[in-house]
Amino acid sequence: MKFIGCDAPAAPDMCDWSPARSADGEQVETLVLRDRVALVLSQIETGQMRHFHYIEPEDMFGIGFHLRGGSHFDVERSQFSTQPHDVWAGAAPRGAASSFALPEHGFRTVSLRFSPDAIQDLLQRHGQKAGPLTDMARLATQDVAMTRLGSLDARSSQLVEAMFSPPYVGAARTLFLESCALGLLASQINAFSYGGSGAGGLVDRGLREKMLAAREHLDGHFVDPPTIGSLARIAGTNEFSLKRGFKEAFGLTVFGYVTQRRMQLAADELHAGRSVQDTARAAGYACPRSFADAFRRHFGVLPSSVLRRLRSETPDYRG
Repeated sequence: MKFIGCDAPAAPDMCDWSPARSADGEQVETLVLRDRVALVLSQIETGQMRHFHYIEPEDMFGIGFHLRGGSHFDVERSQFSTQPHDVWAGAAPRGAASSFALPEHGFRTVSLRFSPDAIQDLLQRHGQKAGPLTDMARLATQDVAMTRLGSLDARSSQLVEAMFSPPYVGAARTLFLESCALGLLASQINAFSYGGSGAGGLVDRGLREKMLAAREHLDGHFVDPPTIGSLARIAGTNEFSLKRGFKEAFGLTVFGYVTQRRMQLAADELHAGRSVQDTARAAGYACPRSFADAFRRHFGVLPSSVLRRLRSETPDYRG
């Protein structure tokens, strides 16, 4: 994680931030617990409000356990605010830019950061082969997603507190911190599996089932998707609940999910040798130019460039 102080020259409280920082009243430590899994302990005791921004150096999936101090985050135009005892999950691709503010009354949080494949492997090993966290991890290489998971219960709060004053040193300390971190993660997996208090707005199993029904319908109709109103009726809910519940469940808006599926199909079509015009129609775009603009926004390159590269790499290509 690369932290860079904001570049507003008139602000006296701007300073560089490092994932390994130790100063009077400040302690930020990053520990690599295992391959592709890191733990970040952040503790700011006192001071004034300060603003920072950072750029993700790698694709990332993270869960933050906020014990003290609410903060405001802006991640690629996705804004959210944390409160004491909140638990948030987030995913971001390499290069995603974020800004955040640390409150003047202090801040204490524990963050678990995974590579997307590492969290997917972990969740699947523990029976989470599908669900909001798995979906967010799967899309972390392509889009930013944030969702509130719930609140720290008494036991989880005690684990977070213990992590800032572990009774061990050296390798034993790292092992202790990893065991606490796994305990925090276990509470979230349990909440999603059995509807515990850590699941936030998703404890309503009825709403969860409706969101799954909405996504299932979109999976079969993303080339010609229904309107929000029609999709809400199909799922058995209203438009407001659909918009809120879908983003909370899957980390993407309905429109973002449809675009994601269309772009996946488009990439497959181009790699199969289809022309840009045929690919546009297959992905549900009547206008090839609109398709090209959407493809470039999503992947950073034009579909024609992808097709030219594939043809140059395949000497015996037949269009």
